[in-house]
Amino acid sequence: MTPSFSLQPHLDQLHAKAAHTLAFRAQTLEEFAEWQHALRAKLKQLLGIERRHHPSIIAKKLGAVDRGDYTEEKYQLDVDEGVSAPIYLLIPKGTPPPFKPLLVFHGHDPSAQYVLGNYPDTATAREQLARENNYAQAFARAGYLVCVVEQRGFGERLTHDTTSDSFPRSCRHLSFEYLLRGRTLLGERCWDGMCALDYLQTRSDLKQGALGCTGHSGGGTTALWLTALDTRITVSVVAGYFSSFNESILGMPHCECNYVPHILQWAEMGDIAALIAPRPLCLLNGELDPLFPIHAAREQFETVKQAYSLHQASGSCSLSVHDGQHVYHHALAREWFEKNY
Repeated sequence: MTPSFSLQPHLDQLHAKAAHTLAFRAQTLEEFAEWQHALRAKLKQLLGIERRHHPSIIAKKLGAVDRGDYTEEKYQLDVDEGVSAPIYLLIPKGTPPPFKPLLVFHGHDPSAQYVLGNYPDTATAREQLARENNYAQAFARAGYLVCVVEQRGFGERLTHDTTSDSFPRSCRHLSFEYLLRGRTLLGERCWDGMCALDYLQTRSDLKQGALGCTGHSGGGTTALWLTALDTRITVSVVAGYFSSFNESILGMPHCECNYVPHILQWAEMGDIAALIAPRPLCLLNGELDPLFPIHAAREQFETVKQAYSLHQASGSCSLSVHDGQHVYHHALAREWFEKNY
């Protein structure tokens, strides 16, 4: 018999034997609190941000553009270690303060401009609007004060080492650079989000005690992990990301920025989402999304439902499935925020 040297059976066996040591198994609220504390601490360690201290809040306004029914302001936000992040505030004109704030993350786009609804040409605009990728703009028009963080590896936040398929990005370089230093690109993106939350909390024109978060695809990645880690976020819509690590992130080619070393030793994606209970959480998926399989999303959502049921808050979590592919869905997301904000 000809020997087989394929490594796939080995990987399948590793998956079957995965311990998921900190998987959600709580039966009481006391057990939930202990589990939540332990898994949050472990995630911060795996992301490489467990010893970080928030810097003094320094946000410098760089300019403003009148966009008709809202004003788009650009800021330079200090996120520590000599690093600045460009953030954009979309401030509605027709709605008086205090505004409901939304922290928004873009996905694998050339820059934050895409969720802002600012496109280089009509063909790009037509394509992006068909995917409802202008969700930051849409929420500003709906009366929310929107804060968009340009994610590391895109737009103005590149390194000298970029890859370019359809546009330049530095995800690969940053991912491997951070990994060799015991950090992760996802952790750095979450850190930038935490610093943006620090800044938003200094503003006097925002509704106090409430803060929403959303993102799609790579933005959904940051939105899910950040919401799980930071309880200042009170309601979240995670679009085009929720599935399982095994069926999606490991099941097909994905960007290097999706990988967090050792995560499957401790938890699956449903466990991370369960950390958010009982805060309102909408997981927004496309029935035909080829990148984040819906059957795995439904499987992982069972864990989320158990966590919310334990809190007697089953109505505060939702797997909202639209009939499209890998796209945002304004109507479902806005419905969730209006219901839970």
